[in-house]
Amino acid sequence: MDFNNFLFRPHAVTKIMGGIPKPLTANQQKTHDDLLARHEGEGKKLTIKQVETLGGLSERKNAKCKLTDGAKKELVKLVYEFLTKRSSKIKAKYLDKGIQQEDKSITTYSNVLDKLLLKNKERRTNDFFSGECDNSQEMIRDIKTSWSFESFPLMDEVIKNSGYQWQLDCYMDLWDLKQSELVYCLVDTPTKLLNDEVKRECWKNNLLDQEGNVDSEIGKELLIETICNHIFTFKGLEAFCNQSSIVELEWFEGLFTEIPEEMRIKVFTHDYCEKRNSQLKEMIALARDYMDEILLSIPDNQKKLIELKETQKAA
Repeated sequence: MDFNNFLFRPHAVTKIMGGIPKPLTANQQKTHDDLLARHEGEGKKLTIKQVETLGGLSERKNAKCKLTDGAKKELVKLVYEFLTKRSSKIKAKYLDKGIQQEDKSITTYSNVLDKLLLKNKERRTNDFFSGECDNSQEMIRDIKTSWSFESFPLMDEVIKNSGYQWQLDCYMDLWDLKQSELVYCLVDTPTKLLNDEVKRECWKNNLLDQEGNVDSEIGKELLIETICNHIFTFKGLEAFCNQSSIVELEWFEGLFTEIPEEMRIKVFTHDYCEKRNSQLKEMIALARDYMDEILLSIPDNQKKLIELKETQKAA
């Protein structure tokens, strides 16, 4: 048994990519090329300091991919999960909203594009990855449902989370597509999740009187702010207030503004890059080798677990 053919899921790949060497900036590349030309006999002889600078830039330029300590820690976890057929699921309200509102987010982006986008339900595998993208119509689209207005990347110009770029790289490789989009969608938070936020706000700031009512204008303002950060349509606001025993719709008169769908979509493009794809697969190879090292060093009780699994397979 070994991990030579272990298939990585795109979300797991993001956790091992920290060891990719950063390319030289345009200025650093020019400095490197100018100093190298002088070092090879063109122009003035280099000073000791310039030789050191050239050496440092050359080292960075030719740096190889490597596994960071953080990546190795994640790989130990992956090996353990594989052997025990167990995994630790991340539980967070942010993920809950993404799962519950995925269809709504896709519909919202479809409306903005004026094109019907369908949720992809196909899982693909190749020699490196196994994954199921959100949408693959002409390009890869990865849909992210923002938790609140505050977390929506309205003003961002580039993808801040590099891990999301590596996920897109994996999906482009699986579907043999050369273009991708990371799409953030701002849609109404489901009632149950928002109710939890309202209750948390009430408890944290002691907003309710003995009868369970909000007893101050400051309390109402706090809840209005919380709800407006999670609800973006009049329809959603009415639905939430109608089921709430705490919040009243009249509080929002003159204060609530519906946000148009086109303002609730933020798209970042990410194209295929041969160098990135090569680095991605180089990291997979390093990860597999390290997972084999882990396998050889595990305690006897886990070795017995492997033997047990092999016996069950043969039966």
